Amino acid sequence: MKYGVGRIVFWVVSYLLLVLAPLGVAYHGAAEARGFWVEFSIGLGFVGLAMMGWQFILSGRLKSFGASFGLDSMLRFHREMGLISLVLILAHPLILILVDSEYLAYLDPRVDLVRALALASVLGALVLLIATSLWRINLGLSYEVWRLIHGVLATFVLFVGVVHVLQVGYYVAEFWKQATFVGMTAAAVLLLVDSRLIRPLRMRRRPYRVRELRSERGGAWTLALEPSGHEGMTFRPGQYSWITLQETPFSLQQHPYSFSSSADDAPDLLEFTVKPEGDFSASVKDAEPGWRAFLEGPYGYFIPDSDPDRGCVMIAGGVGITPMMSMLRTFASRGSRREIHLIYLNVSLDDVLFYDELEELRERLDLTLVHVLEEPPDGWDGEVGLLDQELLKRHLPDEPESVQYFLCGPRPMMNIGESALLELGIPQRLILSERFDMV
Repeated sequence: MKYGVGRIVFWVVSYLLLVLAPLGVAYHGAAEARGFWVEFSIGLGFVGLAMMGWQFILSGRLKSFGASFGLDSMLRFHREMGLISLVLILAHPLILILVDSEYLAYLDPRVDLVRALALASVLGALVLLIATSLWRINLGLSYEVWRLIHGVLATFVLFVGVVHVLQVGYYVAEFWKQATFVGMTAAAVLLLVDSRLIRPLRMRRRPYRVRELRSERGGAWTLALEPSGHEGMTFRPGQYSWITLQETPFSLQQHPYSFSSSADDAPDLLEFTVKPEGDFSASVKDAEPGWRAFLEGPYGYFIPDSDPDRGCVMIAGGVGITPMMSMLRTFASRGSRREIHLIYLNVSLDDVLFYDELEELRERLDLTLVHVLEEPPDGWDGEVGLLDQELLKRHLPDEPESVQYFLCGPRPMMNIGESALLELGIPQRLILSERFDMV
Protein backbone atom coordinates (compact mmCIF):
# COMPACT_ATOMS: atom_id res chain seq x y z
CA MET A 1 0.00 0.00 0.00
CA LYS A 2 1.23 3.47 -0.73
CA TYR A 3 1.86 5.17 2.61
CA GLY A 4 3.75 8.33 3.56
CA VAL A 5 7.13 7.09 4.79
CA GLY A 6 7.48 9.94 7.26
CA ARG A 7 4.08 9.21 8.77
CA ILE A 8 4.84 5.48 9.05
CA VAL A 9 8.14 6.17 10.81
CA PHE A 10 6.38 8.60 13.16
CA TRP A 11 3.73 6.07 14.22
CA VAL A 12 6.16 3.15 14.53
CA VAL A 13 8.52 5.17 16.73
CA SER A 14 5.55 6.49 18.73
CA TYR A 15 4.26 2.95 19.29
CA LEU A 16 7.64 1.71 20.52
CA LEU A 17 8.10 4.70 22.82
CA LEU A 18 4.63 4.41 24.31
CA VAL A 19 4.93 0.66 24.78
CA LEU A 20 8.24 1.13 26.60
CA ALA A 21 7.15 4.26 28.48
CA PRO A 22 5.57 2.42 31.46
CA LEU A 23 8.76 0.39 31.81
CA GLY A 24 10.82 3.58 31.84
CA VAL A 25 8.50 5.19 34.38
CA ALA A 26 8.62 2.13 36.65
CA TYR A 27 12.40 1.79 36.57
CA HIS A 28 13.12 5.51 36.96
CA GLY A 29 14.69 5.74 40.40
CA ALA A 30 13.51 2.20 41.15
CA ALA A 31 14.39 0.19 44.22
CA GLU A 32 17.22 -2.32 44.25
CA ALA A 33 17.09 -4.99 41.55
CA ARG A 34 16.07 -8.50 42.61
CA GLY A 35 17.91 -10.69 40.14
CA PHE A 36 17.86 -10.94 36.35
CA TRP A 37 14.93 -13.32 35.90
CA VAL A 38 12.74 -11.52 38.39
CA GLU A 39 13.41 -8.17 36.74
CA PHE A 40 13.04 -9.72 33.27
CA SER A 41 9.61 -11.15 34.12
CA ILE A 42 8.49 -7.84 35.60
CA GLY A 43 9.68 -6.02 32.49
CA LEU A 44 7.65 -8.40 30.34
CA GLY A 45 4.61 -7.65 32.48
CA PHE A 46 4.99 -3.88 32.10
CA VAL A 47 5.50 -4.08 28.32
CA GLY A 48 2.64 -6.55 27.88
CA LEU A 49 0.30 -4.35 29.90
CA ALA A 50 1.27 -1.28 27.86
CA MET A 51 0.65 -3.19 24.61
CA MET A 52 -2.75 -4.25 25.94
CA GLY A 53 -3.61 -0.60 26.55
CA TRP A 54 -2.54 0.29 23.02
CA GLN A 55 -4.94 -2.32 21.68
CA PHE A 56 -7.81 -0.04 22.68
CA ILE A 57 -6.31 2.67 20.47
CA LEU A 58 -5.63 0.34 17.54
CA SER A 59 -9.22 -0.95 17.61
CA GLY A 60 -10.74 2.50 18.07
CA ARG A 61 -11.14 3.23 14.33
CA LEU A 62 -9.10 6.41 14.58
CA LYS A 63 -8.77 7.82 11.08
CA SER A 64 -5.35 9.29 11.83
CA PHE A 65 -3.99 5.74 12.16
CA GLY A 66 -5.94 4.41 9.20
CA ALA A 67 -4.59 7.18 7.01
CA SER A 68 -1.09 5.85 7.61
CA PHE A 69 -1.62 2.12 7.36
CA GLY A 70 -5.11 1.21 6.14
CA LEU A 71 -7.71 -1.17 7.61
CA ASP A 72 -6.09 -4.38 6.42
CA SER A 73 -2.69 -3.64 7.94
CA MET A 74 -4.20 -2.17 11.11
CA LEU A 75 -6.36 -5.21 11.80
CA ARG A 76 -3.50 -7.61 11.21
CA PHE A 77 -1.21 -5.55 13.42
CA HIS A 78 -3.91 -5.38 16.12
CA ARG A 79 -4.28 -9.15 16.05
CA GLU A 80 -0.56 -9.92 16.20
CA MET A 81 0.22 -7.33 18.88
CA GLY A 82 -2.75 -8.51 20.91
CA LEU A 83 -1.49 -12.08 20.96
CA ILE A 84 2.04 -10.94 21.82
CA SER A 85 0.77 -8.78 24.68
CA LEU A 86 -1.24 -11.70 26.09
CA VAL A 87 1.78 -14.00 25.95
CA LEU A 88 4.00 -11.40 27.65
CA ILE A 89 1.50 -10.83 30.46
CA LEU A 90 1.05 -14.57 30.93
CA ALA A 91 4.83 -15.12 30.95
CA HIS A 92 5.22 -12.62 33.81
CA PRO A 93 3.78 -14.79 36.63
CA LEU A 94 5.00 -18.07 35.12
CA ILE A 95 8.64 -16.95 35.12
CA LEU A 96 8.35 -15.53 38.65
CA ILE A 97 6.94 -18.79 39.99
CA LEU A 98 9.60 -20.85 38.24
CA VAL A 99 12.34 -18.63 39.66
CA ASP A 100 10.97 -18.54 43.19
CA SER A 101 8.02 -20.61 44.42
CA GLU A 102 7.33 -18.00 47.11
CA TYR A 103 5.59 -15.93 44.44
CA LEU A 104 2.80 -18.53 44.52
CA ALA A 105 1.63 -16.64 47.59
CA TYR A 106 0.07 -14.09 45.21
CA LEU A 107 -2.33 -16.83 44.14
CA ASP A 108 -2.91 -18.23 47.63
CA PRO A 109 -6.41 -17.30 48.90
CA ARG A 110 -5.25 -17.93 52.50
CA VAL A 111 -2.84 -15.01 52.20
CA ASP A 112 -5.15 -12.54 50.44
CA LEU A 113 -8.45 -13.86 49.11
CA VAL A 114 -9.38 -10.87 46.92
CA ARG A 115 -5.93 -10.63 45.36
CA ALA A 116 -5.76 -14.37 44.71
CA LEU A 117 -9.19 -14.42 43.06
CA ALA A 118 -8.39 -11.39 40.92
CA LEU A 119 -5.03 -12.69 39.69
CA ALA A 120 -6.33 -16.21 39.11
CA SER A 121 -9.23 -14.72 37.12
CA VAL A 122 -6.77 -12.70 35.02
CA LEU A 123 -4.80 -15.84 34.19
CA GLY A 124 -8.02 -17.55 33.14
CA ALA A 125 -9.05 -14.48 31.11
CA LEU A 126 -5.67 -14.47 29.33
CA VAL A 127 -6.07 -18.11 28.32
CA LEU A 128 -9.62 -17.46 27.12
CA LEU A 129 -8.53 -14.40 25.13
CA ILE A 130 -5.82 -16.35 23.35
CA ALA A 131 -8.05 -19.38 22.69
CA THR A 132 -11.03 -17.40 21.39
CA SER A 133 -8.82 -15.19 19.22
CA LEU A 134 -7.01 -18.11 17.58
CA TRP A 135 -9.90 -20.56 17.32
CA ARG A 136 -13.06 -18.46 17.17
CA ILE A 137 -14.43 -20.32 14.15
CA ASN A 138 -13.50 -23.74 15.56
CA LEU A 139 -15.25 -22.89 18.83
CA GLY A 140 -18.39 -21.94 16.93
CA LEU A 141 -18.44 -18.35 18.23
CA SER A 142 -20.25 -15.79 16.12
CA TYR A 143 -18.43 -12.53 15.51
CA GLU A 144 -20.86 -10.68 17.78
CA VAL A 145 -20.40 -13.05 20.72
CA TRP A 146 -16.63 -13.07 20.24
CA ARG A 147 -16.52 -9.27 20.06
CA LEU A 148 -18.37 -9.00 23.39
CA ILE A 149 -16.18 -11.62 25.09
CA HIS A 150 -13.03 -10.08 23.66
CA GLY A 151 -13.86 -6.57 24.83
CA VAL A 152 -14.96 -7.58 28.34
CA LEU A 153 -11.96 -9.84 28.96
CA ALA A 154 -9.42 -7.33 27.59
CA THR A 155 -10.85 -4.54 29.75
CA PHE A 156 -10.80 -6.82 32.80
CA VAL A 157 -7.16 -7.83 32.22
CA LEU A 158 -6.07 -4.22 31.76
CA PHE A 159 -7.94 -3.00 34.85
CA VAL A 160 -6.72 -5.77 37.17
CA GLY A 161 -3.21 -5.44 35.76
CA VAL A 162 -2.99 -1.75 36.59
CA VAL A 163 -4.52 -2.29 40.05
CA HIS A 164 -1.96 -5.05 40.65
CA VAL A 165 0.90 -2.70 39.71
CA LEU A 166 -0.41 -0.03 42.07
CA GLN A 167 -1.01 -2.46 44.94
CA VAL A 168 2.42 -4.08 44.74
CA GLY A 169 3.88 -0.59 44.58
CA TYR A 170 7.50 -1.75 44.39
CA TYR A 171 8.18 0.29 41.26
CA VAL A 172 5.43 2.92 41.49
CA ALA A 173 5.54 4.12 45.08
CA GLU A 174 5.79 7.77 44.05
CA PHE A 175 2.56 9.64 43.37
CA TRP A 176 3.63 10.84 39.91
CA LYS A 177 4.22 7.27 38.79
CA GLN A 178 0.83 6.16 40.06
CA ALA A 179 -0.82 9.11 38.34
CA THR A 180 0.93 8.22 35.08
CA PHE A 181 -0.37 4.65 35.12
CA VAL A 182 -3.87 5.73 36.07
CA GLY A 183 -3.82 8.39 33.34
CA MET A 184 -2.76 5.93 30.62
CA THR A 185 -5.45 3.49 31.71
CA ALA A 186 -8.08 6.23 31.73
CA ALA A 187 -7.12 7.20 28.17
CA ALA A 188 -7.69 3.61 27.00
CA VAL A 189 -11.06 3.45 28.77
CA LEU A 190 -12.12 6.77 27.24
CA LEU A 191 -11.43 5.38 23.78
CA LEU A 192 -13.64 2.41 24.63
CA VAL A 193 -16.40 4.76 25.84
CA ASP A 194 -16.05 6.79 22.63
CA SER A 195 -16.41 3.80 20.31
CA ARG A 196 -19.14 1.99 22.30
CA LEU A 197 -21.21 4.91 23.57
CA ILE A 198 -20.46 8.35 22.11
CA ARG A 199 -20.28 7.31 18.45
CA PRO A 200 -23.50 5.25 18.59
CA LEU A 201 -25.23 8.26 20.14
CA ARG A 202 -24.09 10.37 17.18
CA MET A 203 -25.20 7.67 14.75
CA ARG A 204 -28.65 7.53 16.35
CA ARG A 205 -29.18 11.15 15.34
CA ARG A 206 -28.28 10.32 11.73
CA PRO A 207 -30.30 7.22 10.74
CA TYR A 208 -30.65 5.77 7.27
CA ARG A 209 -33.54 3.95 5.65
CA VAL A 210 -33.50 0.87 3.45
CA ARG A 211 -34.69 2.03 0.05
CA GLU A 212 -34.29 -1.27 -1.78
CA LEU A 213 -32.95 -4.80 -1.43
CA ARG A 214 -31.85 -6.19 -4.78
CA SER A 215 -30.95 -9.78 -5.62
CA GLU A 216 -27.68 -10.17 -7.50
CA ARG A 217 -25.97 -12.92 -9.46
CA GLY A 218 -24.11 -15.50 -7.38
CA GLY A 219 -26.52 -15.38 -4.44
CA ALA A 220 -25.47 -11.87 -3.35
CA TRP A 221 -27.72 -9.01 -2.32
CA THR A 222 -27.37 -5.25 -2.78
CA LEU A 223 -28.60 -3.14 0.10
CA ALA A 224 -29.53 0.41 -0.99
CA LEU A 225 -29.73 3.00 1.79
CA GLU A 226 -30.81 6.63 1.83
CA PRO A 227 -30.38 9.26 4.58
CA SER A 228 -33.38 9.88 6.80
CA GLY A 229 -33.69 13.49 7.95
CA HIS A 230 -30.08 14.55 7.38
CA GLU A 231 -27.67 15.38 4.53
CA GLY A 232 -26.18 11.88 4.27
CA MET A 233 -22.62 10.75 3.74
CA THR A 234 -20.08 11.19 0.97
CA PHE A 235 -17.26 8.73 0.35
CA ARG A 236 -14.40 7.97 -2.00
CA PRO A 237 -14.55 4.88 -4.24
CA GLY A 238 -12.97 1.91 -2.48
CA GLN A 239 -13.94 3.01 1.03
CA TYR A 240 -16.22 1.16 3.45
CA SER A 241 -18.60 1.81 6.33
CA TRP A 242 -19.67 -0.07 9.44
CA ILE A 243 -23.36 -1.02 9.15
CA THR A 244 -25.97 -1.73 11.81
CA LEU A 245 -29.49 -2.72 10.78
CA GLN A 246 -32.77 -2.26 12.69
CA GLU A 247 -33.67 0.00 15.56
CA THR A 248 -30.51 0.80 17.52
CA PRO A 249 -26.87 1.64 16.72
CA PHE A 250 -25.80 0.08 20.03
CA SER A 251 -26.19 -3.44 18.64
CA LEU A 252 -23.19 -5.78 18.49
CA GLN A 253 -24.36 -6.56 14.95
CA GLN A 254 -22.02 -4.03 13.35
CA HIS A 255 -19.95 -5.07 10.36
CA PRO A 256 -17.71 -3.34 7.78
CA TYR A 257 -18.82 -3.43 4.15
CA SER A 258 -17.38 -1.68 1.12
CA PHE A 259 -19.54 0.71 -0.85
CA SER A 260 -20.41 -0.83 -4.20
CA SER A 261 -22.20 2.20 -5.67
CA SER A 262 -20.63 5.11 -7.48
CA ALA A 263 -19.26 7.81 -5.19
CA ASP A 264 -21.17 10.28 -7.37
CA ASP A 265 -24.48 8.74 -6.20
CA ALA A 266 -23.76 9.83 -2.63
CA PRO A 267 -25.02 11.31 -0.39
CA ASP A 268 -28.54 10.51 -1.60
CA LEU A 269 -27.89 6.81 -2.24
CA LEU A 270 -25.41 4.38 -0.71
CA GLU A 271 -25.21 0.75 -1.86
CA PHE A 272 -23.48 -2.24 -0.32
CA THR A 273 -23.34 -5.64 -1.99
CA VAL A 274 -23.17 -8.55 0.44
CA LYS A 275 -22.82 -12.28 -0.05
CA PRO A 276 -24.54 -14.29 2.74
CA GLU A 277 -21.58 -16.14 4.23
CA GLY A 278 -21.54 -15.08 7.91
CA ASP A 279 -24.20 -14.58 10.59
CA PHE A 280 -24.82 -10.92 9.81
CA SER A 281 -24.38 -11.07 6.04
CA ALA A 282 -26.83 -13.98 5.89
CA SER A 283 -29.45 -11.81 7.62
CA VAL A 284 -29.10 -8.92 5.15
CA LYS A 285 -31.36 -10.71 2.67
CA ASP A 286 -34.21 -10.38 5.20
CA ALA A 287 -34.05 -6.57 5.20
CA GLU A 288 -37.16 -4.79 3.98
CA PRO A 289 -37.71 -1.30 2.53
CA GLY A 290 -38.26 1.13 5.37
CA TRP A 291 -35.99 -0.63 7.85
CA ARG A 292 -33.70 1.68 9.79
CA ALA A 293 -29.93 1.43 9.42
CA PHE A 294 -26.98 3.20 11.00
CA LEU A 295 -23.62 3.89 9.39
CA GLU A 296 -20.24 4.75 10.86
CA GLY A 297 -17.76 5.96 8.30
CA PRO A 298 -16.54 6.35 5.73
CA TYR A 299 -13.27 4.58 6.47
CA GLY A 300 -10.44 3.17 4.43
CA TYR A 301 -7.64 4.21 2.11
CA PHE A 302 -8.17 1.50 -0.50
CA ILE A 303 -8.73 4.27 -3.00
CA PRO A 304 -7.37 5.13 -6.46
CA ASP A 305 -4.87 7.88 -7.04
CA SER A 306 -6.40 11.28 -7.70
CA ASP A 307 -4.35 11.53 -10.91
CA PRO A 308 -6.97 10.81 -13.63
CA ASP A 309 -4.29 9.32 -15.87
CA ARG A 310 -2.96 6.84 -13.30
CA GLY A 311 -3.82 3.29 -14.38
CA CYS A 312 -5.11 0.49 -12.14
CA VAL A 313 -4.72 -3.26 -11.93
CA MET A 314 -7.57 -4.77 -9.92
CA ILE A 315 -7.38 -8.35 -8.66
CA ALA A 316 -10.64 -9.49 -7.07
CA GLY A 317 -11.97 -12.78 -5.75
CA GLY A 318 -15.71 -13.38 -5.37
CA VAL A 319 -17.46 -10.63 -3.41
CA GLY A 320 -14.09 -8.84 -3.20
CA ILE A 321 -15.20 -7.15 -6.43
CA THR A 322 -17.43 -4.71 -4.48
CA PRO A 323 -14.91 -1.91 -3.77
CA MET A 324 -13.59 -2.22 -7.33
CA MET A 325 -17.16 -1.98 -8.60
CA SER A 326 -17.51 1.32 -6.78
CA MET A 327 -14.32 2.51 -8.48
CA LEU A 328 -15.45 1.37 -11.92
CA ARG A 329 -18.89 2.93 -11.57
CA THR A 330 -17.34 6.19 -10.38
CA PHE A 331 -14.82 6.18 -13.24
CA ALA A 332 -17.64 5.61 -15.72
CA SER A 333 -19.80 8.41 -14.32
CA ARG A 334 -16.85 10.80 -14.58
CA GLY A 335 -15.84 9.73 -18.08
CA SER A 336 -12.41 8.57 -16.97
CA ARG A 337 -10.05 7.23 -19.63
CA ARG A 338 -7.43 5.75 -17.33
CA GLU A 339 -6.14 2.29 -18.24
CA ILE A 340 -7.76 -0.42 -16.10
CA HIS A 341 -7.01 -4.14 -15.90
CA LEU A 342 -9.47 -6.26 -13.89
CA ILE A 343 -8.59 -9.87 -13.07
CA TYR A 344 -11.68 -11.40 -11.49
CA LEU A 345 -11.54 -14.90 -9.95
CA ASN A 346 -14.60 -17.07 -9.22
CA VAL A 347 -15.50 -20.72 -8.89
CA SER A 348 -17.99 -20.77 -11.77
CA LEU A 349 -19.57 -18.41 -14.27
CA ASP A 350 -22.76 -18.32 -12.20
CA ASP A 351 -20.77 -16.88 -9.28
CA VAL A 352 -19.56 -13.83 -11.21
CA LEU A 353 -21.10 -10.76 -9.59
CA PHE A 354 -22.17 -7.90 -11.88
CA TYR A 355 -21.36 -9.98 -14.99
CA ASP A 356 -23.62 -8.04 -17.36
CA GLU A 357 -22.67 -4.63 -15.99
CA LEU A 358 -18.96 -5.45 -16.24
CA GLU A 359 -19.46 -6.27 -19.92
CA GLU A 360 -21.21 -2.93 -20.36
CA LEU A 361 -18.43 -1.08 -18.55
CA ARG A 362 -15.91 -2.48 -21.03
CA GLU A 363 -17.61 -0.25 -23.59
CA ARG A 364 -17.55 2.85 -21.39
CA LEU A 365 -14.05 2.50 -19.94
CA ASP A 366 -10.57 1.56 -21.08
CA LEU A 367 -11.14 -1.72 -19.25
CA THR A 368 -9.38 -5.02 -19.92
CA LEU A 369 -11.48 -7.67 -18.18
CA VAL A 370 -10.07 -11.13 -17.44
CA HIS A 371 -12.39 -13.72 -15.90
CA VAL A 372 -10.68 -16.66 -14.17
CA LEU A 373 -12.84 -19.69 -13.31
CA GLU A 374 -12.05 -22.79 -11.29
CA GLU A 375 -14.93 -24.72 -12.84
CA PRO A 376 -15.50 -23.29 -16.33
CA PRO A 377 -18.50 -24.21 -18.49
CA ASP A 378 -18.15 -26.24 -21.66
CA GLY A 379 -16.55 -24.24 -24.44
CA TRP A 380 -14.92 -21.71 -22.10
CA ASP A 381 -11.87 -20.16 -23.75
CA GLY A 382 -10.82 -17.85 -20.91
CA GLU A 383 -8.46 -18.35 -17.98
CA VAL A 384 -8.91 -21.42 -15.79
CA GLY A 385 -7.62 -22.25 -12.32
CA LEU A 386 -6.29 -20.17 -9.45
CA LEU A 387 -4.27 -17.01 -9.16
CA ASP A 388 -0.53 -17.44 -9.65
CA GLN A 389 2.49 -15.57 -10.92
CA GLU A 390 2.22 -16.90 -14.46
CA LEU A 391 -1.38 -15.70 -14.78
CA LEU A 392 -0.36 -12.24 -13.62
CA LYS A 393 2.53 -12.14 -16.07
CA ARG A 394 0.10 -12.73 -18.91
CA HIS A 395 -2.17 -9.84 -17.99
CA LEU A 396 -0.12 -7.08 -16.38
CA PRO A 397 0.23 -3.83 -18.38
CA ASP A 398 3.32 -3.10 -20.43
CA GLU A 399 4.63 -0.69 -17.79
CA PRO A 400 3.68 -2.49 -14.55
CA GLU A 401 5.38 0.04 -12.25
CA SER A 402 3.30 2.93 -13.57
CA VAL A 403 -0.03 1.76 -12.11
CA GLN A 404 -1.65 1.05 -8.75
CA TYR A 405 -2.54 -2.49 -7.70
CA PHE A 406 -5.72 -3.29 -5.78
CA LEU A 407 -6.30 -6.73 -4.24
CA CYS A 408 -9.49 -7.74 -2.43
CA GLY A 409 -10.90 -11.17 -1.67
CA PRO A 410 -10.32 -14.32 0.39
CA ARG A 411 -7.14 -14.61 2.45
CA PRO A 412 -5.46 -17.40 0.37
CA MET A 413 -5.93 -15.45 -2.86
CA MET A 414 -4.65 -12.28 -1.24
CA ASN A 415 -1.52 -13.95 0.13
CA ILE A 416 -0.71 -15.49 -3.25
CA GLY A 417 -1.42 -12.27 -5.13
CA GLU A 418 0.68 -10.06 -2.87
CA SER A 419 3.64 -12.45 -2.97
CA ALA A 420 3.41 -12.87 -6.74
CA LEU A 421 3.35 -9.12 -7.37
CA LEU A 422 6.37 -8.55 -5.13
CA GLU A 423 8.28 -11.36 -6.86
CA LEU A 424 7.47 -9.74 -10.20
CA GLY A 425 9.18 -6.58 -9.00
CA ILE A 426 6.12 -4.47 -8.17
CA PRO A 427 7.05 -2.07 -5.32
CA GLN A 428 5.16 -2.59 -2.07
CA ARG A 429 4.11 1.07 -2.09
CA LEU A 430 1.99 0.46 -5.20
CA ILE A 431 0.05 -2.49 -3.72
CA LEU A 432 -3.18 -1.80 -1.82
CA SER A 433 -4.86 -4.73 -0.06
CA GLU A 434 -8.22 -5.21 1.63
CA ARG A 435 -9.13 -8.55 3.19
CA PHE A 436 -12.75 -9.52 3.79
CA ASP A 437 -12.16 -12.18 6.46
CA MET A 438 -10.53 -10.15 9.22
CA VAL A 439 -13.61 -10.03 11.48
